Amino acid sequence: MKKQKEYIERSDLKDATHLEVSVYYTKGGANYFSGGTIRRRYYMSVTPVKKSENFVSFVMFTGRSQLLLETNRYSDKQFAKAMEMSKDTRAELIAAVLSESKAA
Repeated sequence: MKKQKEYIERSDLKDATHLEVSVYYTKGGANYFSGGTIRRRYYMSVTPVKKSENFVSFVMFTGRSQLLLETNRYSDKQFAKAMEMSKDTRAELIAAVLSESKAA
């Protein structure tokens, strides 16, 4: 299964050097935190990260994600469709994360 990941370097983030922009598939299953189940879906996420030569670190519960597409199973065709849908959502998610993560 694929996961498309891109790093955007930013100098105006608090405690981070880059934004990690990802489009990925999740198989779903039991959610022990909420007590429910998660359906199979494609998501887009934007997370502020601190990236060095060999490591990428992040703070839990930072960033945003958005549902792109619900599906019954993974397929390359559906992944391509999710990638196309992510183009509409990308700028909006990046702007939301930047407003939360700006350096003081």
